[in-house]
Amino acid sequence: MQHVLLEQTAKEYTTSVFASFGKVLLQDSTTLRLSEGLSKLFPGNYSRGQTKAVARIQSIIDIKAMKFIDLVLGAYRENDQSASGSILAHIKKGDLVIRDLGYFASSTFDKIIETEAHFLSRLKYGVSLFDQQGDPIALKKLLQKGKQIDRWIVMGSKKQLSVRLVMVPLPKAQAAEKRRRAKQDRDKRLNHSKLYYQWLGYSVYITTVHKDVWPPKDVVKAYRVRWQIEIIFKSWKTGFHLQDMLREGSDNENRVRVSIYLMLLFICLFMKKIYVRYKYLIEKSTDKQISLIRLTAFVVNYMTELFSLSDALLKQLIIQQCCYEKRYDRENMAAIISKF
Repeated sequence: MQHVLLEQTAKEYTTSVFASFGKVLLQDSTTLRLSEGLSKLFPGNYSRGQTKAVARIQSIIDIKAMKFIDLVLGAYRENDQSASGSILAHIKKGDLVIRDLGYFASSTFDKIIETEAHFLSRLKYGVSLFDQQGDPIALKKLLQKGKQIDRWIVMGSKKQLSVRLVMVPLPKAQAAEKRRRAKQDRDKRLNHSKLYYQWLGYSVYITTVHKDVWPPKDVVKAYRVRWQIEIIFKSWKTGFHLQDMLREGSDNENRVRVSIYLMLLFICLFMKKIYVRYKYLIEKSTDKQISLIRLTAFVVNYMTELFSLSDALLKQLIIQQCCYEKRYDRENMAAIISKF
C-alpha cells in the first residue's frame, strides 16, 4: 500500500486560491463495520452491553493533485484526535493543511508553524484568546458586534500560538438551523449556554495565511474544499459499495485486512487512471464537471466493458452519464474547486 502511494504521479493544477502553496492536504477518516468476532482487534463503540467491531481508515489527500498521501487501517477507537499529529510526516515548508475540529490540537498547529507550513481550521469553542499584548479577549464582546472580524490574536493558555482569527456572520436562516439542531442535542458535555448559541451565528476560523494572500472571503472558500474528502468517502460506500464487499460473518483477521487493502489499492488506481485523467480532459474541452459518486457507480456497473472501450468513447460516456447537470441555484463541489 505504501509503495503504491509513493509511486502515484499526478499533475498539479494550480488555482488562484491555492497558488501560493505546495501541497494542500486534507485529513479525515471513515469507518467500516466488521464481524463482531473481530471486536478485540478492531474495538468499536459499545452498544447494548457488547463491544462492536469497527475499523477506521485514516486518509490524507493532496487536493491539488487529487492523490492520496497516506491511508492507514486501524480501529474505531483510534480516533481523529489521536491521529492529529500523523500529518506532520507529510508536510514541508510552504504546504497548507486544512483541518476540521476532530483534528484540532495546538501541539500539531505549533509543529506546522515550526515547519513553515500553513494551516486553516475551524476554531474550537472555549479556547482561550488573547490580543497580541497578552490581554484576554472577551468572546462575548466579539460576538455582540455582529460583524465580520479579521485580526491577529494569540490562541491558547498553555501552548500560545499567533494565529489569524476570521469570524464571518452566517445568514439568519443558516444560523437558526444550527441553533435548532443544538437545542435537540442531548449530549450533556456540550455547552449550550446563551454565549454558545451566539457563537453558532458565525463561521469561525483560524489560519496562518496572511490577508494579502487570502481576504476573508477566500478563507471561507478555501475551507469549503474540505468537504471534498467527505464526497470521496461517500463515493467509496455508495459507488464502490466498500461496506457491502466485506463478507458478513468473516472472523478471519487476515482475510478482512487483505480485502480492505485490495479495495484501497483499487481506489488509488481508479483515482489516478480514471477520475483525475477524465476530470481534467472533460473540464478542458467542455464546461462540465464530473460527479465522483456517479463515476464510481458507472465504473462498478460497467467494469468488464471498460477494458474494450476506446479512450474517446469512454470520455463521451462519462460526459453523458457522470457529469453534473447545469444548475443555477447553487454550485456543485467540483465547480467550486475548479474556480480555485
